[in-house]
Amino acid sequence: MKLKNRTILVTGGTSGIGFAFAKRFLEMGNTVIITGRSQQRIDQAVQNNPGLIGMAADVSDPKSVEQLAKELTIHYPKLDIVFNNAGIMHEFDLFDESITYEHLTAEITTNLNGTIYVTKALLPLLAKQQEAMIVNVSSLLANVTVANAPTYSATKAGVHMFSDALREQIRAKGKNIHVMELCPPVISETNLTDTYDEGFLNKMISLPLAKLVNAGIKGMEKNKLRVNAGFTKVMRFSMKFAPDFITHTWGQMILKAN
Repeated sequence: MKLKNRTILVTGGTSGIGFAFAKRFLEMGNTVIITGRSQQRIDQAVQNNPGLIGMAADVSDPKSVEQLAKELTIHYPKLDIVFNNAGIMHEFDLFDESITYEHLTAEITTNLNGTIYVTKALLPLLAKQQEAMIVNVSSLLANVTVANAPTYSATKAGVHMFSDALREQIRAKGKNIHVMELCPPVISETNLTDTYDEGFLNKMISLPLAKLVNAGIKGMEKNKLRVNAGFTKVMRFSMKFAPDFITHTWGQMILKAN
């Protein structure tokens, strides 16, 4: 898929991975729309990067997503790429009695539900295009859980499964919509938690943001089903042979690091 003269929506596009991709898409000659919950952060991103278009939207809220879809359909009817990136990460001890049920499930509403909501709302618009694409950002943790972030790990595994099911439904309908799953490892510049900021573990599994963007762009241009970037590729391969051992060893390393 040629990434030029496209109209691209990037959710969670005001910072981190989404922002980095949005800037690259813009440099490549595309119309790029970013979303986020904070109008202030949207305004700042747009001011610092002339050409970016900002829309406030909460992907965890179905009504907000429906409104976003309506605005996009009216003002950007040629939208042909959706980059589902919005996400949050919480670390917690399941034995901690102070942790509320709302805290336990907050990541589900954003990371998993948000991806599903945005995809469902925009499928009719994407289906009208001659060629379209959906990129769902999952994680290294779609392959192996981290013991200190159980719900986050579950959401990324869910994004992986949703992407596969979505792809098969699109194929069955005969629509020319590509579905790519982008699986980053830890990205130290934009990581959602400070657990991996220092030490051997960080050096082993982290990947510079620029390399992730390069890998993602190449994957999109080649219509890849999945891009396992950096250490994710190693972990996905290893989990085929010793999943229980790796999960246990990885889990203990993470918990001891905390």
